[in-house]
Amino acid sequence: MKKRFRTAAALAACILTCSFLMPAAVSADDTPAAQQYGDINLDQQVDVSDAVLLARFCAEDATVNISQSGKALADVDADGKITQDDTVTLLQFIAKLIPSLGPAAQVETDYKTVNLMDGIKSAEIKSKPVDAAFTDSQYALTINLLKQTAQANTQNDNLMISPLSVSLALSMTANGAKDQTLTEMEKVLGGDLKIADLNAYYADYLNTLPNSENAQLHIANSIWFKNDPLIKVPQEFLQTNADYYKADAYKAPFNEQTVKDINDWVNKNTHEMIPKLLDNIPNGNVFMYLINALAFEADWASCYKDNEIGEGEFTPYGTDPVTVEMMHGEERTYLEDEYATGFMKSYKGGGYSFAAILPKESESITVSDYIGMMTPESLQKLLSTKQNCKVITKMPKFKFAYDTELSEALKAAGMPTAFNEEKSDFGNLNAGSGNGYISRVLHKTFIQVDEAGTKAGAVTAVEMQIKSAIEVDKPKTVYLDRPFIFMIVDHQHNLPIFIGYVMNPLEE
Repeated sequence: MKKRFRTAAALAACILTCSFLMPAAVSADDTPAAQQYGDINLDQQVDVSDAVLLARFCAEDATVNISQSGKALADVDADGKITQDDTVTLLQFIAKLIPSLGPAAQVETDYKTVNLMDGIKSAEIKSKPVDAAFTDSQYALTINLLKQTAQANTQNDNLMISPLSVSLALSMTANGAKDQTLTEMEKVLGGDLKIADLNAYYADYLNTLPNSENAQLHIANSIWFKNDPLIKVPQEFLQTNADYYKADAYKAPFNEQTVKDINDWVNKNTHEMIPKLLDNIPNGNVFMYLINALAFEADWASCYKDNEIGEGEFTPYGTDPVTVEMMHGEERTYLEDEYATGFMKSYKGGGYSFAAILPKESESITVSDYIGMMTPESLQKLLSTKQNCKVITKMPKFKFAYDTELSEALKAAGMPTAFNEEKSDFGNLNAGSGNGYISRVLHKTFIQVDEAGTKAGAVTAVEMQIKSAIEVDKPKTVYLDRPFIFMIVDHQHNLPIFIGYVMNPLEE
């Protein structure tokens, strides 16, 4: 239906301009052009007869036979494929709407990115206070994502993900899903919770996350969709995401300027920690990006002093020790389970803490081993059964960026249908022609931990294509001088905003 509409529109333009009455392709001296793109019937002119032949071929008309030379000239947009898009481009050329065919052919647009939510306020909604059902679902999502991404990280590089960023981008997307696609997405994102519940929970959670002058968490959401008559995004879908996620909606041409606009938005909303999300828009079938961006910047409640920083050794797995800048401190929150010890260090304002988990060397447990044994229940228990005691700590400074594509991880987690071009159903997201599916879930993060505090950023983009405890006298010690797991935790609900691990502090 979509292709027919575009083809009919282009043919109508031909008729209105009367271009079908004359040959369209001649050289500068009025002699017929040889071997010109669009001359499919090889009669040395490009006209409607070529367009009709191409349209019938693309419609798989068994009576149509095009020679190999004709096929070579039929790919009029020079993208390596012969499709109905070539028919549309050919008709636009015949109608004199574009100047040429082939590698130089471009359909110029005179529209720019437009924010459709300018001046539109979110409607009043009924949020749902965070409870055990929501926090349990978020722990499950956190562990699921960590396990899947760690398993794919075969090079043992430093890694960090933001479960919050991923869940916000996918929850916005789930508001456009239906049937089996929606059921699977709800299961991965919320367990037994439905998308309406998740929307209500997130509205409360995002509003209650702490923010202070010295510990700021900036969250932004946006939806970008292609300015195309075939893309009809339901107003209800946009309004729901505006109401619950404060998402802006941008209509854009999906050209190089759109790539720049998206990257500028990401750079701004990650406070310049992640300057670039996209190199390009991979193909003409991409019609939507649903993006979340996070920026966390916080000072330690107790900063490291100059005399607490010095050279130290850190031993990555399987290599010799490396020399790092080690920060020495004394904390009051100790973590321990059967296989690891750790500590928490607070940021100013008391709303967030940095948590470090060091697998026990005596048990010969590696970071990978520990992650393999983690469950939502074990992580929740570790963070909730803190000991209030003196902890002597050492922690290296570290700074790194990480990026991954989450499609395989999310399929393995339990939502394969959303990525299946034939089976996915996002009928509540695009009311125009053709169905959509998730082609990629791009995730980038950045973290810097030093004597002053922490900076951390994350961005997640869903790319859519069409089709208190007992005092202990004896001090504990936790020396992060070998690979360790870390988190940035929201104190109020004990939920990790970021989680990852450090294999080598010198890696950036």
